Amino acid sequence: MKKLLHRVWAEINLDALGNNIREIKEYTKNKDIMAVVKANAYGHGVGLIAPELFRLGINKFCVSNMGEAKELRDLLPKADILIFGGNEEEWFSDIVNLNLIQTVGDTEFAKTLSDFAVKNNVTIRVHIKVDTGMSRIGIESKEELQEITALKGLKIEGVYTHFACSDSLCENEIVFTKEQERILREISSVLPCNNIPVYSQNSGGILYHPDFSGEIVRSGIITYGCMPSTAEKLPIKLTPVLTLKSQVCQVKTIPAGRTIGYGRAFTVEKDTEIAVIPVGYADGYSRRFSNNGSVYINGKFCPIRGRVCMDQMMVDVTGAGVKAGDTAVLYSDTIKELTVDALADKIDTIGYELLCAVGARVPRIALKNGKIVAAENYISACTE
Repeated sequence: MKKLLHRVWAEINLDALGNNIREIKEYTKNKDIMAVVKANAYGHGVGLIAPELFRLGINKFCVSNMGEAKELRDLLPKADILIFGGNEEEWFSDIVNLNLIQTVGDTEFAKTLSDFAVKNNVTIRVHIKVDTGMSRIGIESKEELQEITALKGLKIEGVYTHFACSDSLCENEIVFTKEQERILREISSVLPCNNIPVYSQNSGGILYHPDFSGEIVRSGIITYGCMPSTAEKLPIKLTPVLTLKSQVCQVKTIPAGRTIGYGRAFTVEKDTEIAVIPVGYADGYSRRFSNNGSVYINGKFCPIRGRVCMDQMMVDVTGAGVKAGDTAVLYSDTIKELTVDALADKIDTIGYELLCAVGARVPRIALKNGKIVAAENYISACTE
């Protein structure tokens, strides 16, 4: 690898990823981990993350839709891949041919799958989703579960639910989550055999409800070292996997009284050194950081001045000795104020959103022991 695009890039720390998986395995007493890699592995780059997770011993993955499933199957020919969302009948043959697992959340969809399977003399692998209080997709009764399990052509390989507030330790939310777990167990009690996994724990469930039963845990945001909720303390040590960086492209002195950027949103009160950072909201760096955030250059926090533009932003580097070519850290794995979770709190959102927003044109560079081992980007950031 000789060439690297330094306009803006995300460093993906595979050592941190491994640490997080080991922490989760130990904390769950080696329950089977199903890794959630939807949305391009929460913005980290599924082509870098999924193969490393498989190398770490994870064989179960879940994605949102068929497009993500097909991409993941190309990466991992032997992994179990669960699709959360529904699919139209035109995709049923792909579910079979690619050996995918389809979520079933209502009896009508289950019957359509069954009819296709019987007509084509095939078997479709499914997990049944139970709505226990999230009010999204899912069946809600024993009768529905019995009806689905009686259908021909379907191989029932799991029954699961999704928690609405398992990341909260408020008393009312704990009660609600425990009730969700109880409902799941009650409905699944009519399963025709005992060897079908029944599972519920998402990231919040893993961390704050370790006593819940189930053979599988569904590890989402904590896989990537971020918190499902910053309101609660972590019972395990997680390390952020993604660091977002850019490189100063120009430094100039702006005289007192002059305005900066679109809408003239910031006025310089005294002569100020301004650095232009070539990253903006088209790269996924939120416009909400306009006049409300900082980047880290040469050991100093440099506040954003004016509005974040589509492809660039300006920061105050007065006295920081900054020059073109210096690295600017936007999201950090070690600087507390610049972790994704801290920045999400700052602009009243969640870490999930900031990570998933990192744009397709941002190169993802995988590191092990501080060395680049792989990269992915829409214009091929690394070339031979």
